[in-house]
Amino acid sequence: MNYKYFLILLVLAILNINAQEITHTERERLLKEADTAFNEGLELIEEGNTPEAHNQWDKAIVRYERLASDKSYQNYKLFYNLANAYFLKDDLGHAILNYKKAEKLMPFDAKLNDNLAYAKSRRVDNIEEQEQKRVLKTLFFMHYDIPLFWREIIFLASFSCFWIALLVLRFKSMDWLKWCCGIAGLLTLAMAVSVTISIKSAKQLNGIVIVEEADAYKGGNKAYEKSFDEPLHAGTELVIIGENEHWYEFKLNNGATGWLPKQTVGTY
Repeated sequence: MNYKYFLILLVLAILNINAQEITHTERERLLKEADTAFNEGLELIEEGNTPEAHNQWDKAIVRYERLASDKSYQNYKLFYNLANAYFLKDDLGHAILNYKKAEKLMPFDAKLNDNLAYAKSRRVDNIEEQEQKRVLKTLFFMHYDIPLFWREIIFLASFSCFWIALLVLRFKSMDWLKWCCGIAGLLTLAMAVSVTISIKSAKQLNGIVIVEEADAYKGGNKAYEKSFDEPLHAGTELVIIGENEHWYEFKLNNGATGWLPKQTVGTY
């Protein structure tokens, strides 16, 4: 009997390993099937056949998720399409999670930002940012409003201008060039700090509540008191600040903290 169980477990393990390996041919097939199912769902909605439309989007989601499980094939369009499919299914948690994954790969995309903003507007929880953070976003707008790539370009340009101006000033003193050198130096320092912060933030683990509602606790166990009077709802954004085997410790935009079971949170 034990031998039979061993064989079953071995077969399941082999199947699981193979499931993570997607060949180019299989990838193309899955993508085509997912896109076809997604578009068929849209057509069925226009015909008034909502149940079958949802069935088609379920098929699309299964295939998009299969593709997303392949770490070598993760791109903006995949997560964007997956998010759209979840949104059409009224699954705000998974929709926002995948929009955020797409945003990390393609920030400042207009269509993505519009869809993400609309999905956020449908959330139950309206958690305001801390006043301090809002002030910082206003004062340091370049850090928050300019993509990392362009801040890196500005850093390199200002760094070059600073040293060129400094070199010229060694041979000829010009007041206007001194001003340019000073401005370039300050801009270089500001961009260096901004880029460093962004790179460190990119390593930070963030989360989204992916279930309809979830009670948060003051510790990583249901034996603790609840953190809030009301549960958190799908789509609520979190910053993961700690974890144990089954729970995530998190912080909300307003600074409040708590613990949630890992199965209620999707991370990115």
